[in-house]
Amino acid sequence: MDTSRALRSKPAMVISAVCSRWRRNALSMPVIWSRISLQWKMDASRDYRKDEHTEVFFPLSNFLNRSQQCLMTVNLVVYGSPFLKQGVLHPLLEQLFGQMVHWQDFSFDSGDYDVKALLNCHGIQPFSFPVLSKLCLTWDEDDLNPFIDTAPNLQSLTWGYDFEGIPNEFSYYSQLFYLDFLPNYPDIDSLFERCPNLFSLRIPESWRDYNPQIIACSSKLEILTVRHGEHAPENSVYPLLRLPSLKALHLEIFKLRKHVKGRKSWRHFNPFIAFVQRSSFQLTTFSVQQLSISDVNLVDILVHLPTLQNLTVDELGILPKCSSISSGFIESLHGYRTSSLRPQEAAIVPRMRSLRLLNVAAITFDDLTVVEMVQSRWIPARPHDVEMKVDCLRVFTMTFLSRSEAEAGDIYSSLAPIERDGMMIVVQMLG
Repeated sequence: MDTSRALRSKPAMVISAVCSRWRRNALSMPVIWSRISLQWKMDASRDYRKDEHTEVFFPLSNFLNRSQQCLMTVNLVVYGSPFLKQGVLHPLLEQLFGQMVHWQDFSFDSGDYDVKALLNCHGIQPFSFPVLSKLCLTWDEDDLNPFIDTAPNLQSLTWGYDFEGIPNEFSYYSQLFYLDFLPNYPDIDSLFERCPNLFSLRIPESWRDYNPQIIACSSKLEILTVRHGEHAPENSVYPLLRLPSLKALHLEIFKLRKHVKGRKSWRHFNPFIAFVQRSSFQLTTFSVQQLSISDVNLVDILVHLPTLQNLTVDELGILPKCSSISSGFIESLHGYRTSSLRPQEAAIVPRMRSLRLLNVAAITFDDLTVVEMVQSRWIPARPHDVEMKVDCLRVFTMTFLSRSEAEAGDIYSSLAPIERDGMMIVVQMLG
């Protein structure tokens, strides 16, 4: 059965089966048995053989017994029916839910069953999650009620429903450090009032209904992840925000639907720039995932981020004509040379130490420009190194989706001396 095979292939089981010495080491480390990821594909409502029943129980029992009293990470995905014909929970899941007092990190996903239904069929009530600090419920019909006043140490919440739908009785707002919710929520100002200690927030880019005259401010939020590419983009969330303490900003693709190649141009650029200027944050990390933005606009964004140290741009799924990683963009990152996109002499992102350009969509490229840019960021040519004060680039990664190594030749071999001196360099042609 899939459930049994999945548990048997987990690293802890594999390590313990190598030899007697490795087995002793594995059994002496309860923590490696405390991570359980279970995909439930069996239809428990049908009759099952006794030997199949035993085969399912054995690996899970090993994990639970060997984890001893360690805090547990449990990831449960339910595809098949978890209930027997009598309407009771399958004994295997009953055994897993019997350890809920040890759950520190619990993630549940199912398109047919909410977690409350499973908990209600569990024999032990009332529920208690005394050490639960991270909760992830991704289905929009999941119910938070079982966790009201039962998880006093909750600090991280991911919920597949509207923030406005969180029950009023939910009393853990003030202690949340991380919050992630999916649909639109019109009153983001009250979100920060309810959750004054938020350190990290993950929200959609488009807001359905809002008052653009009210700007929500958080002085404690340091990490913001914004999901772009919803199927019905409407109002931008950026006019609603001012985050002066932000250190890391991630623009990632909306995960709920299959990504379509050749996305339309990003429509929230102007509100985003206004948000950056209004917040005046000292950003150190910026990542862009599958965002169709012009090279001109991307350079303009970087001009507004002078404190940036880590930059990642991932173009997986972007058509070549929509690529922002052009030769002009690379030339704009040169340590001291101007370009058509950067006419000013001062280098942009002068503090940059890590540059990762992943799944570049371009079919052809000026590789010499890349080499010269990397060289300028390692040891800037005098006398500009004193004037520009560009930090040495420590990590450079660039992968091309549609190019072969034959097209680039050996031009990147000229970076070998820099790599020997300490820079981590990865250039790959995946075509």
